Amino acid sequence: MKVSIELQPCLKNKSGIGIYTYELTKRLQNFRDIEIEGNIFNFFNRNHIEKDIEGLNIKKNVCTLFPYGIYRRIWRHIPIKYNFLFRKKTDIYQFFNFIVPPNISGNVITTIHDLTYILYPDTMDEKNRRSLEQDMHHTVINADYIITISESSRRDIIKHLGVNENKIQVIYPGVDEVYKKELRSEEISAVKKKYNIPGKYLLYLGTLEPRKNIETIIKAYNCFKKSHKEEIKLVLAGKKGWLYESIFKLVKDFGIENEVIFTDYIDDDYKAPLYQGAEIFLFPSLYEGFGIPVIEAMASGIPVITSNSSSLPEVAGNAAIMTDPLDYEKISDSIERILNEEGLREKMINEGIKQADKFNWDSSAEKLKNIYYDLYRSKI
Repeated sequence: MKVSIELQPCLKNKSGIGIYTYELTKRLQNFRDIEIEGNIFNFFNRNHIEKDIEGLNIKKNVCTLFPYGIYRRIWRHIPIKYNFLFRKKTDIYQFFNFIVPPNISGNVITTIHDLTYILYPDTMDEKNRRSLEQDMHHTVINADYIITISESSRRDIIKHLGVNENKIQVIYPGVDEVYKKELRSEEISAVKKKYNIPGKYLLYLGTLEPRKNIETIIKAYNCFKKSHKEEIKLVLAGKKGWLYESIFKLVKDFGIENEVIFTDYIDDDYKAPLYQGAEIFLFPSLYEGFGIPVIEAMASGIPVITSNSSSLPEVAGNAAIMTDPLDYEKISDSIERILNEEGLREKMINEGIKQADKFNWDSSAEKLKNIYYDLYRSKI
C-alpha cells in the first residue's frame, strides 16, 4: 500500500501542525508494510527544503509550477487536478492541514485540528478565516475519512460540520523523547545566554497571536510583579503572528519592557533547554485543538498553568493548574502558589511527567496506519 502525504506544513518554522505532520511521517516511514511518499510545492525549487524535512527518508514528489499559496487561491476557479500535479500513483492521499483540494480523485484522509474559524473567529486573520469557510465544505465531502487531535475537537467537528461520527477518529499528538532527557545545567545556561535571559523566568512558548491570550499572561505577570519582590522575568517565546502589535503595546503601557523578553521563533534544538530552565510554563489559550506545548513542558519537568477550556483539560488532566483563561488575577495567584506553597511544585512536576507519558508518537502512528488499512480494504 502506498500513501502520499502532503508535507507543506513541515516547511519553514514549524508550528503545531508542522510538528504533527513531521513526527507522524517520521514514524510512518519505518513501517515495512506501507510505502510513504511526500508531496511538496516548491516554486522553481527556490526554497531549500531539505533542512525542514531532515529525517524524512522518503521519496519527495516536488511540484515546481507555482507556490502552494497560489494553488490555494486558484483552485476554486481553475480546475487543476491535484493528481495531475503529483502524478505518482498512490492508494491514499493524506493531508494534515485541514483542507483537501477540490479537484482530486482517489482515497483521501484529512486532518481537521480545530474549529477556531467557527468558534473564535475574532482571534484569527479574516483572510484565513474566509478561506477556511470557503474550502471546508468540499473538504468534508471529498474526504473519505477525517482525523482530529482531541475528543474535544471531535465533538466540535461532529456538531458544527455535520460529520458522521463513524467517519472521524482521534489521533493524539505525542511528545518527543528529547523533552524527557534531563539536560546539563551548562546546556540550559547556553540557551539562556543566547536569548539574554538572566536568572529565573516564567515561560510562554507559541505564536504571538490573539487566540493564545498573551495579553492576559502579561496582565497576570504585571499583577504578580507588584506583590513578588524576587526578580523573575517573563519570556514570550515565539514568532510574531496576526495582530501581535497589541502585545508589545501592552508591555510598554505597563512599563515592564525590561522585565519581558521576546525571543522570536525558537528552533527545535533550543526548546527543551528553554522549557527546563523555566520556573513555570504559562499557556492560558482561549481555544486549542490540542496544545502540544502543554505536554512538552510537562515532559520537561515544568509546572503548567493552563486554561479550563476546549481540549486543554483533556490534555493536562489533573497535572496542571487550570483557570478561566481571562482571569489574570487567578493566574497571578496560581504563579504565587507554585512558587511558595510547600510541595506543590514537586507534586505538579511528578504528575506532569506521568501525564505527558500518555501521549506517544509511536502508538499514534500505529493507529493512523490501521486507519489507512481500514480505508484501503474498504475500497478493494
